[in-house]
Amino acid sequence: MATEMNSVSDNLRAALLNDFKDFYRSPGIPALENIQRVYTQDVEFRDPAHALHGRLAVKNYLRSLYASTKHIKFDYLEEQIGENTATIVWQMTFSHSSLNGGNPVHVRGVTLIRFTDRIYYHEDFFDLGAMLYQHVPVLGSVIRYINNRLSA
Repeated sequence: MATEMNSVSDNLRAALLNDFKDFYRSPGIPALENIQRVYTQDVEFRDPAHALHGRLAVKNYLRSLYASTKHIKFDYLEEQIGENTATIVWQMTFSHSSLNGGNPVHVRGVTLIRFTDRIYYHEDFFDLGAMLYQHVPVLGSVIRYINNRLSA
């Protein structure tokens, strides 16, 4: 009996993780209508530049992000699923007219999620410099110079 319950729980965890990955794999304003399938009403969302509380705040943030990028894509590289937590290693590729001359930018990161039937905590870890600052004219040159000096 316990094995059946764990199997169902495993299936629910796997389904939630697949819903999460699908939500970000097909980014765009229309996909935002499915946000309630993934996140709880009071989700806490963090990344190096934001600390958001609530599904509406996350939805508004993502709407703004998708509206300002020409292209955004996530590739999932690795995942670990626990009882009520998961970590996902990913690579994001995006294009923005103000960064890197409009050419694609690639950023690796890790997402930590905590969940019950839906995600109530989401935290992204990535190098904000690699994502933004290195691709801003003038500032990017200075940061690349410093990085090259540090790695020499």
